[in-house]
Amino acid sequence: MAEIGRVRIRIPSSIRQGDIVKVRVLVIHPMEIVERKDGKPVDKNYRFINRVLVTYLGNEIAQFETTQSLSENPFFSFAFKATEPGVLKVTFLDTHGGKYEGTADIKFS
Repeated sequence: MAEIGRVRIRIPSSIRQGDIVKVRVLVIHPMEIVERKDGKPVDKNYRFINRVLVTYLGNEIAQFETTQSLSENPFFSFAFKATEPGVLKVTFLDTHGGKYEGTADIKFS
């Protein structure tokens, strides 16, 4: 688990102003799977990503909330409209207070 919290962001190599940009993001995280007994969750303080925040040019453009873990090292994808060159930042928050961030520079070609 030495890599926990490492974020990888993939964006297209060529972006023009006004393009709809598809972003793929992966975070290294153990994502404990919620256990169930008789159909009810086992009472335990599970550790998994429960919020994802996306900012572009300093403005929040998306927010995702998850309710339980699906798999280790989760992968998310989303799209946004590239209006100006600047920084895209993706922040992952987990149920134990962990905060993991990654950035990508949006440049026009």
